[in-house]
Amino acid sequence: MTTTIQTSAEVEQAFRADLAALLAKYSNGRDRAEIEAEDHFSGYAECGEDVRITVSIPAIYQDGEPVRPYTEIDLGRFIR
Repeated sequence: MTTTIQTSAEVEQAFRADLAALLAKYSNGRDRAEIEAEDHFSGYAECGEDVRITVSIPAIYQDGEPVRPYTEIDLGRFIR
């Protein structure tokens, strides 16, 4: 049996495809779910020490009624 070793580029491509599919799953057709990493307290002495990853998931409405609320998830500095 032959084992095929993936390259770093192939792993990155697969990861990005899976991540894009997950974001598409939580998008609402008009607005996309997004992942952002930013410094939450820019301009303060702690600048750069409090970078957080945030996921924004848009709301879904049907016939003017909310089916899913807008949701913002703070993932912190990193995820395991």
